[in-house]
Amino acid sequence: MKTIKTRKFYLLILLLPAYLSLQAQRFDTALSKLNANYMQEKLHLHFDRASYNPGETIWFKAYLFAGIYPSLISKTLYVELLDDKGKMIERKTAPVVISSTASSFDVPENFSGSAVYIRAYTKWMLNFDSSFIYSKAIPIINSNPTANKSIPLSQKTNAAAITQQPIFFLQFFPEGGDLVQQIKSRVAFKATNNTGLPVNISGDILDSRKNKITSFSSVHDGMGSFELLPQPGEVYKAVWKDETKKIHETLLPVAKQNGVVLEVNNNLNQIEFKVKSSVDNPPGYPFVYVVAQMDQQLLYKAKANITKKMIASGIIPSENLPAGIIQVTLFTPDEKPIAERITFINLPAYSFITDLNAALKDLGKRKKNVIQIDVPDTILTNLSVSVTDAELDPFQTEDNIFSHVLLTDDIKGYVHNPAYYFSSDADSVADHLDLVMMTNGWRRFKWENILAGNFPKLNYTPENYLSIEGRMYGVNKALMANKEMISIIQLKNGNKQFLNTAMQPDGKFTFPDMIFYDTAKFYYQVNNDKNKSLTTRADFDIKTSFLKEALRQKPDSNLSLRLAPPDTIVLTKNKEIYKEQLSRAELSKVKTLKEVVVTTNKKSKEQILDEQYTSGFFSGGQGHTFSPEDDPAFSAALNVLQYLQGRVAGLQISMGSPVTATRRGSTTSFFLNEMPVDADMVQNTPMSDVAMVKVFDPPFFGASGGGAGGAIAVYLKKGANTSDAKGLDFINIAGYSPAKEFYSPDYSKPNQSTDNDYRKTLYWNPFVITNKEHRRIFLPFYNNDITRKIKIIIEGCNEDGKLTRAEKVLQ
Repeated sequence: MKTIKTRKFYLLILLLPAYLSLQAQRFDTALSKLNANYMQEKLHLHFDRASYNPGETIWFKAYLFAGIYPSLISKTLYVELLDDKGKMIERKTAPVVISSTASSFDVPENFSGSAVYIRAYTKWMLNFDSSFIYSKAIPIINSNPTANKSIPLSQKTNAAAITQQPIFFLQFFPEGGDLVQQIKSRVAFKATNNTGLPVNISGDILDSRKNKITSFSSVHDGMGSFELLPQPGEVYKAVWKDETKKIHETLLPVAKQNGVVLEVNNNLNQIEFKVKSSVDNPPGYPFVYVVAQMDQQLLYKAKANITKKMIASGIIPSENLPAGIIQVTLFTPDEKPIAERITFINLPAYSFITDLNAALKDLGKRKKNVIQIDVPDTILTNLSVSVTDAELDPFQTEDNIFSHVLLTDDIKGYVHNPAYYFSSDADSVADHLDLVMMTNGWRRFKWENILAGNFPKLNYTPENYLSIEGRMYGVNKALMANKEMISIIQLKNGNKQFLNTAMQPDGKFTFPDMIFYDTAKFYYQVNNDKNKSLTTRADFDIKTSFLKEALRQKPDSNLSLRLAPPDTIVLTKNKEIYKEQLSRAELSKVKTLKEVVVTTNKKSKEQILDEQYTSGFFSGGQGHTFSPEDDPAFSAALNVLQYLQGRVAGLQISMGSPVTATRRGSTTSFFLNEMPVDADMVQNTPMSDVAMVKVFDPPFFGASGGGAGGAIAVYLKKGANTSDAKGLDFINIAGYSPAKEFYSPDYSKPNQSTDNDYRKTLYWNPFVITNKEHRRIFLPFYNNDITRKIKIIIEGCNEDGKLTRAEKVLQ
């Protein structure tokens, strides 16, 4: 497995007088193995908007984490668009660079449903619980008069509530897991409807003789708590009223005859825990182990004597810990878990502030605006920016990068409006978050499994970039000894690249770590195979490393049922605009305004070459383009690297042995026809064969590892390729999904479209990168014809895993 960056924690072994010396070390060993070999990934997706119409484009940026650090495990991401019945509409495969990637989906114009689902995962994630797979329902405001006029799912739920008897549920969660007779416990509760949405309730706890023991009522999103001292032989029930004032009865969990109760209090800079037992009815074991872990790393372990005291207490310092969930577990002497509690450490160190300001603001029709972004950190920071019409994007985002990475992706159960718990430092918000901790469980692993040596079965290894994998068979193995396979990859734009690799004794061969888009022709032949005699006689099985099929797993329908219906005023405005678009027969054109722009400006030579030769990450981009037509010295140079010396600021080229190139202190990547090569191959390419050279400023996302030193891409003239594929066998190979470029108009240029501009997303940039040299970024965009209120959202993280989010409304 690749090296995985993990947090460095100090092991705390704090033994109070009530504790015996610690003997067991298996907790350390089990967690160390889990952390080293089974680190799990999680995803957060930032979308340009919260809702869409049929025919519109869903733009997204995916952030991949291992724990709260950017993941270094996987280099390929799979993202699927599903309809409201769970049927796949489209699938995207994208390369992961700087632990992130970006892509888009087009909602079909004839889509008649009320929601779509987005599902995202890596191969590595498929080794673990499927509930870790990212899944989100996105509302579709279906204003198309020809579409199915069915009621949206969220409204169906409301209609069902009117025509049928509402269904409400009440669950009780004793702290630590169990009630124990004669030990006072806190009991949390959560009240929901049949879709999992919270409801407010109130009621009383009664014993078997109908005596009132205590009252209770929800304090936040259907949750609350009360204290209870269970008596021997008693059975307790709750008598409560729902939102419709109907009375219900629910039994509480039956108290165990003996055992221990775990109480956890999260105070300032420390976690206090108590292990409570009954002297009159001891649990049957003299001590328990107290173990605390965070992100599969051991924080605390101790051995608590419970024979002499009814309460054994301890403190876990938390001031130097990162934000996230801590799991505190009690174990019997034979290491069986008997009580568990999760608690949240919410310290400001998990984030950094991104200053967001309007350097230029003009909300007039098609007027220019400029965003100014300032990041205080000097290390690499990876951001995504969306700018939308706030009045046409009605749904409030209930989840964000903070709540998803730190909270909801690590616990069992649905959390309503999780972003709320990161909205304020108020004590009330912290108390409400603790109720979430008490009513949900840890789900990353089960202690009993890893202590027994039952670790997850790994069906998939960490996936790198695209590999072409093949096997030659049908001939004597002796004929395959010491052979090489040669190949020519021909991209759709005509670019070709020669490749070769050694063949294994069993006939297997691999061309690893490739990044190309769309389909390509893969020509192949055994090297030094005179008259192709061996190649012709043999059979070949050639395929890519990508997953062949989408997941056969339907999304949770409750995700769409929990979507709130849109505001009536906003919905009406949305429908009016949609009808106008249909009446002008321009729905397909407004997907990207680039298709609508009319210009008579003649394309530059640079633009023509770029369209002719480049694709994917190599298309456009910030950097420098050089060609023979622009500079007579180009053809006169000895080679590309000698020509580039002194022509690009910051690019340091050493013509020693080996040849090296660096920029901003990092190694520069080399490409020949968009295929990665070493510097020697670029140096040995005849200048007469070169059509264009592009030097990309760092970081360059088309390079492995994010291209911190930028890249030099050399393109050969059409027909001048050194490799000839004539006469070779070939198959078509699917690469990464073609990238669609977001286009926003530049109304400062003449001859722009006079058609109505109703864009809801005014600007989308999934890769805004800052570093020590570039900590201030300016992003210009133009308003549409109708927007008077602009919403800007920035999300992202730095290479140390700290998160950021900024939101601003311009009006």
